[in-house]
Amino acid sequence: MQRNHSYYFLLFAVVALSGCGQNSTTDPYGPGATPADFSQLKLSRTVNDPRVKNELDRLEIENSLPSQIAQLYQSQTDETSEEPIFNFLRGTDAKTVEEALTDSAHWWNPNSPGRDLLVSNQGQDFLAAWDMQRKAGRNVLLQPRARFPVDLESGILADPSWTSTIHCLARAELLEAANQARQNNMSEAVTAAAYALAYADQLNQVPTLPARNSAAAIREETLITLRALLRHPQFSAGQLRTLETVLNQTMQRWPSDTELWKADRASGLHFLEMIRAGHLASLLTREEYDGMMASGEFAKLSSSIARNLTTDQAFYLDAMKDIVAAADKPYYQRANGLAAIADALNVAQTTDKYPIVSGDFLLSGMHAQQANLSKDKSRMTIWLAAVQTANGHPPGQMPVIDFSGRPVEIRDEPGRVVASFEGIPGEIPNLVIPKFDSN
Repeated sequence: MQRNHSYYFLLFAVVALSGCGQNSTTDPYGPGATPADFSQLKLSRTVNDPRVKNELDRLEIENSLPSQIAQLYQSQTDETSEEPIFNFLRGTDAKTVEEALTDSAHWWNPNSPGRDLLVSNQGQDFLAAWDMQRKAGRNVLLQPRARFPVDLESGILADPSWTSTIHCLARAELLEAANQARQNNMSEAVTAAAYALAYADQLNQVPTLPARNSAAAIREETLITLRALLRHPQFSAGQLRTLETVLNQTMQRWPSDTELWKADRASGLHFLEMIRAGHLASLLTREEYDGMMASGEFAKLSSSIARNLTTDQAFYLDAMKDIVAAADKPYYQRANGLAAIADALNVAQTTDKYPIVSGDFLLSGMHAQQANLSKDKSRMTIWLAAVQTANGHPPGQMPVIDFSGRPVEIRDEPGRVVASFEGIPGEIPNLVIPKFDSN
């Protein structure tokens, strides 16, 4: 579940939902409650329906409730890195960052790989604007076990804008790579691209969808830049070996998706808890809320959710139990289970028991999200196998692509290696990597 924090507004106590669960309840959090307070699940824990109660009890034993997930992240990261990282990221204005991302996105158009080396005046301006932070970020943000400003206890209301700052830093590194390549400094160009991938590696360790999606975007843009570097006349065997090391490090650090979907489930429980406490309005975007209020749909939505909230929560918990259980499997083995959840929602939509919160909010786009993350991993798997082959030591057995379940397809030709992305969504052109005699 991912919705854009920038458009949320807090309207605690705008509407009180009655009948949310077995009995009507009042908000036990009080008027001074913060979003993080709802991670306590005070209302959800009072639900006596065994479908909800038993599963929440199980999650507590497994340390998978929202507050427990937040504590786990704290225990897995370095406390001493928290303050310098927070202070570093706090120095950028969120609106300025989002504008910078939007304005620079076309430089990494996947339909024209390589054009990023033709750095425009705008690109030079972007690099100049971010260069000081780019250099400082290498030391501050790329520490082992770095603790980023992840507010897991606030669920969907947590501010993920810091991931956009890191995305801008990665783009600055890619522009630096292009700048160095124009000067024929290919080792420096590969180093800058490696730093961009390092930012993606760091974001991969954060169990939130905004972080993982930013990581995937950074990797896609980095691979577009690397295609151009591979075609540079000064690109050499040494740089290809460096690239293999960098890609291998990325794949070795790739986390299991289990922690990601546990954290996403915790966010969903936080979402449901806020609805139980009467704060549905706080979970809508400004546009959604204004439109619903003007049309009268907000009252209807509130009433429909309230009538079926316990069954809705039970459906969500059951679906997420299956999703988390399958998270260690490759996507091609998860796809049928994800489709089954979507089918169940489609069937329920024709009845008065349709789980609105699950179907229209929490699980909406779940299958597409998992497919996108799988595409990211599959792309990296193919790149690593291709570079290894070009360096003269192909994998003993070609790895299986996470998305399709097929082995990586590589043609080892005189002077070059050609890798195919067939079976992965999107029109990704074949990857051509030069071979060098010294390899």
